Amino acid sequence: MSSDVEICNIALSRVAYTQPIVSFTERSKAAELCRVNYSSLRELVLQAFPWPFAESIVALADIGSPAPGWAFRYRYPADCLKVRDIVRPGSRRALTSDQQIPYRAGYSDGGRVIYTDQPEAACRFTYNVEDSTFFDPQFADALSWRLAMELALPLTAKPDLQAFAAQQYQLALTLAEGSAFQESQDDPEPESEFITVRS
Repeated sequence: MSSDVEICNIALSRVAYTQPIVSFTERSKAAELCRVNYSSLRELVLQAFPWPFAESIVALADIGSPAPGWAFRYRYPADCLKVRDIVRPGSRRALTSDQQIPYRAGYSDGGRVIYTDQPEAACRFTYNVEDSTFFDPQFADALSWRLAMELALPLTAKPDLQAFAAQQYQLALTLAEGSAFQESQDDPEPESEFITVRS
């Protein structure tokens, strides 16, 4: 469990910067760079991958007046960073690519909305997790590498350190993808009617 400042200090150490920060408000170039970049990069890394710790599923609120070509208009979920897919009510099974429900995110009447043809739709999305005590360790690792990419040039002027951080960030995402599959178990496939009838 890392704090925001600890994640920044890991990033600083990864670009060979030896003066850790104590807070975002201290008067130092490193603290200023961390303060400016941290929140936006946290959101980018959350969006980069469907992190299990940041997944949320909510029923969408139908607000009527859909756009032409769509049957429904729903309010965009609060604190949603990225919609992953539209879910049928009561369904837990992941949909195959040919079963996925079409949707489009947009802007209407002063707020973000989701258009789809699915009645009583729910939405699986990545939640904007701001509290670092909830971060998955792999997410904290990936975030520190992504932050290191931004800090490398302004603090060290060494492009090779930035390139190394970029490689490590991609590796961290790849490892997280493999690990995420171990945090869920799909329902068993239903038997086909042919097998059921034969029994």
